[in-house]
Amino acid sequence: MYRLLLLFFLPCFSGLLTAQTLFNVRVGTFQDVKADDFIDLRELGFVYGQPREGQLTDVYLGNYTSREKAETITSQLRDRGFRNAAVAPLAEQPAEEATFIQVALRSRNRSLDWRALEKAGKLFVDATDGVTKVVTGPYPNPEAANQALSDIRGLGYGDAFVRSIRRSTLIPVGTFETGIKKPLIPIELRQVPPTAPAAEAATDSSADAKPTSQPGVPVVADTQSSAATTPTPTPPATETRGEEPTGGSATAPLTPPVTRLPEIDGKTKRHSAAELQRVLKEKGFYDGSIDGYYGPGTTAAYRQAWEKMDGLRKYRILSEARNMAEAGAGLDWPELRLTATITEELAAGQRSQERAGEIADQRGQLLKASKPLDAATAARARGWETTVWKNLDSWAKEDPLHAAIVSALRVGYYQSQARLEALYQSRGLGPIEARDLATAALENLLGPDLYRFL
Repeated sequence: MYRLLLLFFLPCFSGLLTAQTLFNVRVGTFQDVKADDFIDLRELGFVYGQPREGQLTDVYLGNYTSREKAETITSQLRDRGFRNAAVAPLAEQPAEEATFIQVALRSRNRSLDWRALEKAGKLFVDATDGVTKVVTGPYPNPEAANQALSDIRGLGYGDAFVRSIRRSTLIPVGTFETGIKKPLIPIELRQVPPTAPAAEAATDSSADAKPTSQPGVPVVADTQSSAATTPTPTPPATETRGEEPTGGSATAPLTPPVTRLPEIDGKTKRHSAAELQRVLKEKGFYDGSIDGYYGPGTTAAYRQAWEKMDGLRKYRILSEARNMAEAGAGLDWPELRLTATITEELAAGQRSQERAGEIADQRGQLLKASKPLDAATAARARGWETTVWKNLDSWAKEDPLHAAIVSALRVGYYQSQARLEALYQSRGLGPIEARDLATAALENLLGPDLYRFL
């Protein structure tokens, strides 16, 4: 009798186990990201993505065998700043099993060599409660899988074996998970010409001789005849009031140098310099006082951030393929290219073309201005800046990736603002008048991309 009951209920229990509900955790929606951007979350589970339109990706952690486990992970994500994290049960699908070959197994905090694994074939991940199993397939039957098994073991995966898996629980492996993809914008690296010896360069009195810099690092206007021949010493780490250093590195750049940038006067107290110092200090590049004077300490900190700041490097590289002068911006400065590249991504396909058309005709007149703005126009520009940054700061609090983008934007924006202020001051305008014009110019250049933050 017991044997008959067991035979009756065993298929039922098997069906229940096969149809077990799994849960994942939605981390949030992000733009232009890959799994390695979330490397700190690897200890919580397998990070995977589901692509959406506009280079957006829904990012998930999974999978978990109970809602309680998923809710624990969700709580930990929120503690780390991912305020939109939420439990998401996987949609129930037919408990259909298929034949795969398990190629590799990874526990938490360990990385996988996706380039090597891709040689095994189309990849999927069976991830449950922090254990990641990489499989390839499916195969039509176990016999076909066993025939392929020897080839996969020949790739160095000696522990590979054939197994049956519920297809509905598998996570497809794509470019988000592997990070293997071609760059969206090809970057041509020009051959670096040999650098002339310092002694020969010193004898060159040609009016066309110009200072050079590291790729993308701003070059200050040549105010001394020796600026093009003498490498600039590293500025001191502490901030002092004084002139911004001139010249640049003796190494020839990979891209043509941008010359004749207006020199930022270190003796003028600026709101833009104070905000730049603030973000550079938050990121560990500046250790001076936040006094609003753009001196050697601020210059050195900005240059270090330009080369090393996490979250900024990607935009810097992309910005090198940009020519703002050809795009009608009138000024092709490195900091403006960087800032425009970031705001273009922030637009997320919501750029206001109507607004862009309205202000295009004003740009040339604004950038050539040598007289102050009227009171109403200046107040409107200041109001635009206040509103945009207030909304950007709120957006940055939604998750750490947003915060990283906004930090990069702060560096580019306030460096650009300080440079524009210097441009207007060189035309005889006072510091406040120059700031209003610089803000209006940035609204004109960046406003259409930031329209969604108004």
